[in-house]
Formats: sequence, C-alpha cells, structure tokens
Amino acid sequence: IPFVETLNVRIMSQDTIKITVYEKAIAGFVEQMGRYIYFDKDGTVIESSDIKTAGIPQIIGMKFEYFVLNEKLPVEDEKIFKRILETSQLLAKYEIKVDKIYFDEDYNLTLYFNEAKVKLGSFDSIDEKIIRLKKILPDIENEKGILRLENYTEGTKITTFEKED
Repeated sequence: IPFVETLNVRIMSQDTIKITVYEKAIAGFVEQMGRYIYFDKDGTVIESSDIKTAGIPQIIGMKFEYFVLNEKLPVEDEKIFKRILETSQLLAKYEIKVDKIYFDEDYNLTLYFNEAKVKLGSFDSIDEKIIRLKKILPDIENEKGILRLENYTEGTKITTFEKED
C-alpha cells in the first residue's frame, strides 16, 4: 500500500482488534511529463498524480529518465535523498515552509519562497544558516530578490539581500 509505512495489529479481547496505521511521510515531489511524482524520504515513488498537493515542496535538480511506482527514483547519486531528508527535517524543526528546494550538481542548496530565493550553498553550517533564515524570512518573504547565506557561519554572520525589480 503506497502511503502506509507500517501496520500494527493487536488483539485486545475476543471481540476487539486495534489496528494502528503509520502513514509514509512525503519528502517532496518532482514534476515530470506534466505529472507530479511524490516520493518518500528514501526516494521511493509513492504516487504519480496530475494534482499538485499544497504544503509539499517541489524538488528541483534531481535527474532521472524514468520512474516506477513503489520503487526508488533511479538517480545518479542517492546522496541527494539524504540531503532532501536533512533539509526537510531542519525546515520542519524551525517551522519554515518552502515552495521549492533546488540542488545543483554539487548539492548546493537554494530555497524558494514566493518571489524570494535563499541561496544556502553547501551543507556546511546548515543548522546556523536555517536558524538565521528563520529570523530574516518575515522581512523578505514578500520581496523579490536573493538572500545570500552561502558564506554564513556563526563566526562571520555575513548576509546580503539583493532586491530585484
């Protein structure tokens, strides 16, 4: 069953059974051939739909030529799924909702919020970058431009926002 992680069945008494269903968490989706391909934290395709589900980030930068329902996406380097999971967990921890998550070929990270882009760069000091983003986001989320956090560390604290017209 695509959306079910595990089932737990317990017999409580002769006439009572307790069934607990643990649903798979959707890590993100990719858009391919006019369809939305939803996958879990391991990269397993859970659903292919023509309906875009709100609240689930689009992942950009993953390259694959085909997909099979209930199987892992055939990407060149499965390290990307670990990065997606780490990113999603951090964003959830700090209650940050993103529209898109982009990974370039070196796994540098860019987040998209409405018209604003946030370039986080490598995963070095990613925790500190996300904490800083949480503080800055209310000021830029309705702006058009690029917030640069690639070189941000707890020691340097360098951030710039380049407004676009």
